[in-house]
Amino acid sequence: IYKMSRKTTPTTSTTSTPVPSPSGGQRTITAILQQEKEKEMEKKTVELQTLFQMLQNITETMKNIQGKTDKIENMEKNIGNIGKNIENIEKKVENVEKKTENIEKKIENM
Repeated sequence: IYKMSRKTTPTTSTTSTPVPSPSGGQRTITAILQQEKEKEMEKKTVELQTLFQMLQNITETMKNIQGKTDKIENMEKNIGNIGKNIENIEKKVENVEKKTENIEKKIENM
C-alpha cells in the first residue's frame, strides 16, 4: 500500500534574513542591530559615568570653596572684633590718662 506523504510549505519567518558574518557564521540583521544598540548604550553609559564623575568633582570643589569662604568670613569678623577691642583699649588708655592728669592737678594744688 502506498502512503501519501503530506508536503508542507515553509512559512515565512518573523526573523530577518541571515547575513554572513566575518567569522564565517551567520547572524541575523536583528542580532547585528541589537549588538550595535548595545555598543551605543555602553558608550552612552561610559559618557554618563564620566559626566557624573565630573559633577562629583565640581560639587567637591564647590564644597571646598564654600569652606574657604566661611573661613575668610570668620577671619573678617575676627578682624572687626579686634578693631573694636583696639578702640576700647584706646578709650581706656584715654580715661587712664585723664585720671592721671586729674591726680597730678590735685597734687599740684595741695
